[in-house]
Parts: sequence; C-alpha cells; structure tokens
Amino acid sequence: DNIFGKANKLFGRVPALKFLFFETLVCQGLSTVLNVTFIATLRRSFPSDADRASFMGMFYALANLASGVFQFGVIPHVMQLLRPAWVWLSMPSVMVAMCGWQLAAKEPGLTLVAGAFMTMKTLEYSIRGVANELIYVPLDFESRYVGKEVIGMLGYRLGKSGTSLLISGVGYLLKDGLGVSQLVGMSSAISVVWLGSAHRLTQFLPKGKIGQDIILKKGKK
Repeated sequence: DNIFGKANKLFGRVPALKFLFFETLVCQGLSTVLNVTFIATLRRSFPSDADRASFMGMFYALANLASGVFQFGVIPHVMQLLRPAWVWLSMPSVMVAMCGWQLAAKEPGLTLVAGAFMTMKTLEYSIRGVANELIYVPLDFESRYVGKEVIGMLGYRLGKSGTSLLISGVGYLLKDGLGVSQLVGMSSAISVVWLGSAHRLTQFLPKGKIGQDIILKKGKK
C-alpha cells in the first residue's frame, strides 16, 4: 500500500492516531501562519537584509536555548505532576492566549509577534515530543511504526504546505494581499481549532498521572 492506503487502514484500526493526525495538521498550520506573520513583521521593522539576518540569528538562538531549558531542565520534573490531558491542552491554551494578545493589539509590534512565534517553536521543540509519546507508547509496534511514518510524512508536510498554499491563494485573491492584521486573525482562529482538536484527542489518553517511564521510553528511541 502507498502512504495514503496505510493511513486509511491505520486510522480505521486506531482512532487515536486519526485525531492525532488532524491535530498535527492544525498545529503545523498555526506554526506556518505565525512564521509568515513573523517574517512580514520583521521586514516591516528592518528594511535592511543585514539587520533582519542578525535578528533572525538571535531569535533562533534564543528559541533553541528556551527549548533546551524546557526539555531538559523543566519537563522531566513537571511532567510527573501533570495528567496527560493537561499536557495536550496546555499547548494550544497557551497559544490561544498569545494569539488573542496579538489580536487585541490593532497593530502588533515585532516584540509581540516574535514572542508568539518563539512560544510556538518552544512548545514544538520541547513539550510536543513527549506529548506524542503519550499516544504512541500504549500502542503495538506496528501501529507505532506506521503511525509515526504516516503522521511524520503526511501530517507535518500537509499541514505546512497546505497552509502555505492557502495563504498564497488568499493573498492572490485579495487586492492588497494578506497583511499582518489578517494573518493575526487567521492565527487566532487556528489556535482555537487546535485547542478543540487537542481536547478531542485527550479522550484517547491514558488516565492518571504521567509516569517517569514514558519520558524515559522517549529518551531511548
């Protein structure tokens, strides 16, 4: 079977992965919109290519630092205190707040836009990997293997490329293209959809507190 055939069989057999696939699409869609918003705001704030490159380098250095601190210094301790559902709901909840903050500002500045995008990248690089394991660990080997293949190849790529095509298409149809305010509105809407998809996914999570064994299993993979 091709990747689409595998996905169809897998989602019929393991409904949790079907909802994880949809959640991944929405998550990557939000990440893409925030990225486009960040780049558009950066160009408006720094006309010089050299200044933009310098800011981008500093931005990703800070994002990697924040992700490392969370992944190795915070998550191993905090995750033992949280229930699986709280982990999944915390990520979109934070982004609903950040996107709402942007939306409340009629013309969000670079600091606010960069902060929202950095928050998203930090969540993706640190918490999301552990959160995915909460879905995969209870499954059999075949479901884990095929699930990671399908969601890795289709979910992430379709989420990013599909959203990029949507932004390009809508921008083409509009006379003046998509501005920062429209992109902020789009990200706010997607963040709410992400929260809804994560809430649906929590119905398939194991009950009780997260044990250290799940985190250790992730580290061994």
